[in-house]
Amino acid sequence: MARVKSGPFKRGSLFNETKEYLKQCRKTDRKCQLWWFEDELPQKLVDVDSFWIDIFEVTNARYLKFVQATGHRPALDDSCQTAKCREGNLWVGASFPPEIRDQPVTQVNWYDADAYCAWAGKRLPSEAEWEKAARGKKANVYPWGSGHPKGKATFKRKWQGASTMTTVGSHQNGESIYGVFDMAGNVWEWVDDWYHFKYYSIGRTKNPRGPANGDFKVVRGGSWVNYENSLRSAFRRWSRPEVRFNDTGFRCARDDTDGASDK
Repeated sequence: MARVKSGPFKRGSLFNETKEYLKQCRKTDRKCQLWWFEDELPQKLVDVDSFWIDIFEVTNARYLKFVQATGHRPALDDSCQTAKCREGNLWVGASFPPEIRDQPVTQVNWYDADAYCAWAGKRLPSEAEWEKAARGKKANVYPWGSGHPKGKATFKRKWQGASTMTTVGSHQNGESIYGVFDMAGNVWEWVDDWYHFKYYSIGRTKNPRGPANGDFKVVRGGSWVNYENSLRSAFRRWSRPEVRFNDTGFRCARDDTDGASDK
């Protein structure tokens, strides 16, 4: 795990930046609208206590240990009604192809991620913790700075089964200032917070934890299927907590109390 020191950081985006993001978005999707980025407004200094966060996304191998130890359901979507949906399941029962053991686990919903982190003696990071760990204090566009994601992240891919995602930590030049890998691309990551479109306007600025309740949970970081605009460290997305996708995984965090022991 990596330790992120306490202190303020710039959360969110400036209005002029969102207009530029709109231009970028429309290069690949003419339907993009400016309001899509308004949940990143306003940019504020937000203060979070020091914490630890996983250097890598939770892998299939680590998640299998959890399944074997607890009897928790495997990482697959058993609600599929079509062959195309079933193609997104890389696990077969409680097993998976050896070539994906060190790739990020997917087909886990928010409750699965929360249960894993609790079993590991950790928790899901708050949205603010995730964003600070990704972009540092100075509002980097991406974890590595402002340069294009090519060669630094896994993105803009089509589904290729076990070859779709990459082994965690593959992009050595894509780490954040805190030494955390794959916070852009590979898989979206569940965080602890409920989503609220205007939370950055109305939420507290000291250790924000999101709304008390809601219909959607926040996911961050973009995935293998997204374009570079969705990989920005300020980009916010939401998903129903009970839903599982083949582009969504997670990493865990913990309070800065007992160090960084890991399962």
